[in-house]
Amino acid sequence: MKKYAPPQQCPVCDSKLTIQELKCDHCHTTIKGSFESTRLASLNDEQLRFVEVFLKVRGNIREMEKELGISYPTVRNRLDHIVESLGFQTSRTDEPAAPENDSHRKQVLKQLDEGALSVEEALKLIQASKK
Repeated sequence: MKKYAPPQQCPVCDSKLTIQELKCDHCHTTIKGSFESTRLASLNDEQLRFVEVFLKVRGNIREMEKELGISYPTVRNRLDHIVESLGFQTSRTDEPAAPENDSHRKQVLKQLDEGALSVEEALKLIQASKK
């Protein structure tokens, strides 16, 4: 029997769901209560695969590139999205980015991820926005 990950949000009001019952498939013991899932449980299958590979290569971005067959900026972009999904802030520099620059940077990285820009073009656009 295929098992599915529990939904994280209510399909009616979009609020966070809690797990109310746990059951042992071996001895059929049932535990009822109000249980919260982990932050990682909120990630989709693609994000979980990324995290598994990240742990496997011990966070080595270059190894991530090889394992997943994606570019360095794409690895960083996906990592940023996962970090944000988990509720953490993503700041790669000591200086906080201005909101308009951060938005522009994300848009440039998205275009890079989609293949609409080369790495060189993306770097030029990001560097130009810092001036």
